[in-house]
Amino acid sequence: MKMPNGYGSIVKLSGKRRRPYRVRLGCEYSSDGATLTESRRTLGYYATKKEAIEALNAYHLDPYDIDDNSTFAEIYEKWIKEKSLKVGKTTLNSYRAAYKKCIAVHTMPMRNIKLTHLQAVMDSYPAASLSTLHNIEIVISGVFAYAMKSEIIRKDPSQYLTINAYAEPTEKHKVFTAAEIRALWEMPQTLERDITLILLYSGWRVNELLEMPKDNVDMTAQTMTGGKKTKAGKDRVVPIHHLIKPLLSRYPMPFDIPYPAFREWMKTNLRHIPHDTRHTFISELQSRGADHICIERLVGHASKGITDTVYTHKDIQELRRTVEMIAYKDIQMNAVI
Repeated sequence: MKMPNGYGSIVKLSGKRRRPYRVRLGCEYSSDGATLTESRRTLGYYATKKEAIEALNAYHLDPYDIDDNSTFAEIYEKWIKEKSLKVGKTTLNSYRAAYKKCIAVHTMPMRNIKLTHLQAVMDSYPAASLSTLHNIEIVISGVFAYAMKSEIIRKDPSQYLTINAYAEPTEKHKVFTAAEIRALWEMPQTLERDITLILLYSGWRVNELLEMPKDNVDMTAQTMTGGKKTKAGKDRVVPIHHLIKPLLSRYPMPFDIPYPAFREWMKTNLRHIPHDTRHTFISELQSRGADHICIERLVGHASKGITDTVYTHKDIQELRRTVEMIAYKDIQMNAVI
């Protein structure tokens, strides 16, 4: 195919190939002082002539370093290192598990990965839960965003990914009943039982609580500080409900139990998943008529009514009154705490 002088060329290679159209840039010259050397670099290989023309035109509109052959795996390592400074261990582990499912593109150069490759990865797990598929999508999108930011690629095909609409939904959240909470208080004291009760009376995400360092629990001021997942949830302050103060005093922090073990204990012994505690906390406050802005500050949800993240003494007092509204249908606490 004839192109303007110096623009480059497109040729169709012989034989049966998935990407038969080769795109080369115009001639480049170098000299060692005595000899002038001519060379032509290959921009890439494409399935159709249309794709080849679009790639060459895109290069001339916004030239980039075609010699950067960074693979998906190499960019992922840079991306996950950056994410490790912003999210907790549980979230990181979910991203690492999702990355393993992208093995089909691990060794491919970023600039060679097309939407068809990425969609094939998503479609390779028809029995996966929506949660798993969302994590795969997060990893793929994150890696491509990093590559775009680093000017390794010029187009991001990940934005066009679709998730199997028939994927199994994640487990539905169930609110703890008053009878279940009463029975929980009456169970023999264990670390797992106490963590569940602390979650029910504080609204923390389970990984936020399990990873909370000792310095973030102020037994004098009776507050807990933490949160990582969202901008609104970071460094939020939750007053300690009077019923769980003795529970928090029992253990060194962070708690010495991995999330999978705690989750399994809840499913086996309570027929609940950890996030049910947070759902129950929110539902209880709503049923008590608590101020919605206070609820959102406690659980770290974004709100138009929250203009900053600074907690004044007045804020803490309002949040404390809100937390102390939790009574779970006025359970009489006669059991030994």
